[in-house]
Amino acid sequence: MITVNNNYRITLSPTTQQINIPIVLEFDNLGKEQGFVEYEDYAINQVINPVQDFEVTRFPHSFWDGSDVKTDINYTFYFYDNNSINVTGTTNCNLWTNSYQNEGFTPDEIYYFANSFKNSFFKLDFYDTKSSESQKNYFTVVIPTQQGLTETAQLGVTNKPTTVNIKKPEYVLDYIGDKEGFFMYWLKNTDYLDISEFYMSAKFYNGKTGEFVRMMNECQGTMPDKFNFNKDNKFYYKCILDYQNYEYKIYYEDPQGNLTRVGTTTPIKWYEYVNP
Repeated sequence: MITVNNNYRITLSPTTQQINIPIVLEFDNLGKEQGFVEYEDYAINQVINPVQDFEVTRFPHSFWDGSDVKTDINYTFYFYDNNSINVTGTTNCNLWTNSYQNEGFTPDEIYYFANSFKNSFFKLDFYDTKSSESQKNYFTVVIPTQQGLTETAQLGVTNKPTTVNIKKPEYVLDYIGDKEGFFMYWLKNTDYLDISEFYMSAKFYNGKTGEFVRMMNECQGTMPDKFNFNKDNKFYYKCILDYQNYEYKIYYEDPQGNLTRVGTTTPIKWYEYVNP
């Protein structure tokens, strides 16, 4: 049996005003409450989906003139003459023209917006890289054939034709007028996904044939080797989003990585790619 002696003798003088009793206090949990709160938040986020900001905002084309007035973006598409033979070593760019007639549409179909023409469109896809083996498509912009500039064509019988204006694949997109395809819609902030540079490719979906053709940033007629080339350099333009002003710019990127802005006085030119 252990006996504990808890008797203490304290001697006090007549002038003593207070008694100091030393007691050891050890707060083992001091500062641990904040850690418990943080772990609780972590555990909850592992069980349920955390709140993420997926808000999308609108990016218009950036100003491109010295007085900050012009904002339009310009696209010009060239189709290969579908009545011609396949591309050969001597083929030049004269066979690519800025006309839907080269893609097989008649002036009547274009002028009267036949369903085959009305249901055709250009599709711009925006990827994180030019490498087709690893790229991801993050968003898409569609440009319909109902928009665009016009060219003259002849309708009616041969001996008594009527001159009319029909649509051609050339676009001036802006805030007013033809504006579908002018804006880019992407995440408002970079908290969830920090990416502001994309590579833009183009395809034309033909409502008459049910097929699509891929577009290049250079005419095959100018290339020494029409089919053996670095596709990473020929099928894309570069799009850079400006998160400070919420605007975008489009650039041509050469094989050395140098950037030249396009879509302004220099339009974004796309040429139909012809398979061998």
